[in-house]
Amino acid sequence: MRASRFGFCVALLCAALSAGATDRGSGHFRKGEVRLEAKHVIAVTVDEEGDAASAQTYVYLSSVPMDAGKVASAFQPSSAAEEQLRDASAGYVRICINAEGGECGLYFSHNNPNASFNSSGYGVFKLEAAPAGRINGRWVLAEPDDFFGETYDFDLNFDVAITPPPGKPLPADGGEPGKAYRTWTTAIAKGDLPALRALVGDDYNSWRIKSDDQDDVKGALKDLRDGTPVQAKVLRGRIDGDNAVLWVEGKDRDDILRRGRVSLARVEGAWRFMEADLDSVSE
Repeated sequence: MRASRFGFCVALLCAALSAGATDRGSGHFRKGEVRLEAKHVIAVTVDEEGDAASAQTYVYLSSVPMDAGKVASAFQPSSAAEEQLRDASAGYVRICINAEGGECGLYFSHNNPNASFNSSGYGVFKLEAAPAGRINGRWVLAEPDDFFGETYDFDLNFDVAITPPPGKPLPADGGEPGKAYRTWTTAIAKGDLPALRALVGDDYNSWRIKSDDQDDVKGALKDLRDGTPVQAKVLRGRIDGDNAVLWVEGKDRDDILRRGRVSLARVEGAWRFMEADLDSVSE
């Protein structure tokens, strides 16, 4: 009984320490004459693979505050991060950390002056022990390296809570969003423009499919057919209010296996296709 009470107290203490921990991000990234001083940090789970166990963590060290919730809930997290820089003289460094705890790339982005840079495999990357739901580490390249005549170096430190994507799992078949996506792929395969016009939700496909110019319509339909599975299998899905993400796979009309994510939104009570991020994969 005493041992059980002790274990319970330790668990409560660990939870309290984790909940009360302060997020810390510091250091710098320099590329040529552009230098970023990291003053703010967020971390988000990036769940893009068909297998949820392969989810990555993105740590953003920035010169301006970022909204972790907006980045975590975005279909394209780094696009959401870019939007938060706006037109200010500001920037961030994004550190990718894989499910095994190794680095999977560093990306530097800065506005006014504009600069960007990708790197992986350089310097020393190390994670420290951290409570569940947090990530703590450092990535440093102490001696400047050269990239096409311009030197760069960095020293980045972080200890931060990880913000997961919002929402809850969908049923195995994708539920109503899954049904809507299968209707979408069927309409593409058949070239059913009235159905596509009713199902499309994003601006790019919307104006092309609904255009009075038949060349626009034909081009949109060809683009969709080239990269969309004829019959899609839903691997899993997640729903957050009126937004849903499906992980799908299937062969397109050229018998190429496609796998990736699809974004849908409920508009006026009906699920509509917003965008997709599908890659060709080996069987």
